[in-house]
Amino acid sequence: MKKTMLTGVRPSGNLTLGNYLGAIKNFVDRQEQYNSYIFVADLHAITGYIEPQKVKESVKNSIAIYLACGINPKVTTIFKQSDVLEHGTLGFIMTFQTKMGELSRMTQFKCKSNQQTKEGVDTGLFVYPTLMVADILLYNTAIVPVGKDQQQHVELTRDLAERFNKRYGKTFEMPDVYVAPVGNKILNLQNPLEKMNKSDNGDNKGTIFLLDDIEVAKKKIMSAKTDSYNNVHFDEDNQPGISNLMSILSKITDESFESIEKRYKNKGYGEFKKEVAQVVAELLLDIQSKYKTYNDEIILDKILKEGAMQATNIAKQTLSRATKALGLN
Repeated sequence: MKKTMLTGVRPSGNLTLGNYLGAIKNFVDRQEQYNSYIFVADLHAITGYIEPQKVKESVKNSIAIYLACGINPKVTTIFKQSDVLEHGTLGFIMTFQTKMGELSRMTQFKCKSNQQTKEGVDTGLFVYPTLMVADILLYNTAIVPVGKDQQQHVELTRDLAERFNKRYGKTFEMPDVYVAPVGNKILNLQNPLEKMNKSDNGDNKGTIFLLDDIEVAKKKIMSAKTDSYNNVHFDEDNQPGISNLMSILSKITDESFESIEKRYKNKGYGEFKKEVAQVVAELLLDIQSKYKTYNDEIILDKILKEGAMQATNIAKQTLSRATKALGLN
């Protein structure tokens, strides 16, 4: 029997190159080897305020981008998180298996806490990792392909699954994380010490979106921050900017770092950036042409409806085991 693979992405409406290379591409390359599930995490999107209409639009756009990136609905169950009510119920249950110290140590919470306004941090941001735990456990997941920055969430999932199983009997499968050896964390082009993400302040010069204008994307690559060494060499500690560009090139083309370094020996950064910009542009052109085909409300609604039915069938069985173990069923 095939094992289960699962991943999910918050609906930003326009996924980044980091989302694609860090997680989606790994999923696409392996989807036929597993019982594959991919979902739009719209419940996670409301950990902070977001306009309701924007949530709806972002969900549809995200699904269309998934399909354009190579997710095949014939082999992968595609659904919206909020369409499967078991996510919220199991997420609530898993909060009672979690210590406050565990949640306060989560990287995103610590980062957001340091940036908090006088209103403070929303409780949803504090407890959302337990919902992520439920996302994974509901489908008897064996493998979760994630970027390096998300590995902590899978480790928490394993800890809570083991804790629940010890207390109430074997209920959940133990998931393993898959972090790609290359491109597992694509960084901001202007600040290569931070993850490539949509900026809260609207400055996205360091982030490439999959639906970016091609010329804009190329300019972002050409203006990427590097260093004064002028040596194309992979060294994340001393040359994070150039190492990030090498990761992007290697992940897209499957060329090794050693080969890239050899080709660019005694050559400047300008020539190297031009190649990275061209490779990224070709990738975006391919994704964007497919996106136009899939961005059809009738097609997307049909995929989401079928996906929700398939996902619910499995999720109900898992939640039933959990509630029975707790004495609630």
